[in-house]
Amino acid sequence: MEETESVKEWFVTHDGKQFGPVSINDLKYEAERGGLNPRLDMVWKSGMNDWIPAGDVGGLFKLNEEAKAAEQAKEIASIAGTAYTPEISQAEKKLIKGEWTGVGRGTYLFVCCVLPFLWMVALGFGMKFLEKKVDPLPLGIGFLVLCLVPIYLIISATLKRFQNLGMSRGWVFGLLAPFLNLWVWYRLFACPPGYAYHKKLDPLGWLLAVLHWGSVLVVIAASGFAAYALTQTAEDDPTRIAIEDYIEKIEASGKAREKR
Repeated sequence: MEETESVKEWFVTHDGKQFGPVSINDLKYEAERGGLNPRLDMVWKSGMNDWIPAGDVGGLFKLNEEAKAAEQAKEIASIAGTAYTPEISQAEKKLIKGEWTGVGRGTYLFVCCVLPFLWMVALGFGMKFLEKKVDPLPLGIGFLVLCLVPIYLIISATLKRFQNLGMSRGWVFGLLAPFLNLWVWYRLFACPPGYAYHKKLDPLGWLLAVLHWGSVLVVIAASGFAAYALTQTAEDDPTRIAIEDYIEKIEASGKAREKR
């Protein structure tokens, strides 16, 4: 058996070039180290009618993680109705394995919503404790510097949250654009890891999405109502009415003088 596996009778094409003859052991070595593509690289030996994909050779490839990833990526492509390509992107590998780096949704919400409050409460107690022991000037400078810590943490967490979502960190500038920032905040606030790639919300994501867009609609409605109320109040304002009456009397008096 070992003698058969060491016989150099195989020819292989890789990246448009032909190599060989090599043994089946050589092919197995290349397959194990990732130097042989089971679908793109073709193999042939004497007695075969035509070249076949390397993956069709029995026992050549072990069912390792890369092979599993390729099969799952093919299934994903067939379900999505898109063309399948054997080359698996880093995003696909992360999606299949569930490995998305960066800051997750729960950590991000804690850093943005809870941590600043806890930090300022702790800082307030600390300032009261130190105000009698430290000079006012260095104490004030230290207070201002420490107030910047939550801002730094939020910016850092936001950049890492984009990474977790599979988005470019350049989207941080989208937070400065009116209306676009609502959509960016929605992704940061509600979407699960890798959302930029798989576009699927989990149950918690749906709940947070409803809370996010519901809050946006409430704010818009409240702002419109407040603007309308201010307009109505301005029209019924006694001071405004008195001023308008006074101006009308002055204009009427001027017209009467002109007639004389």
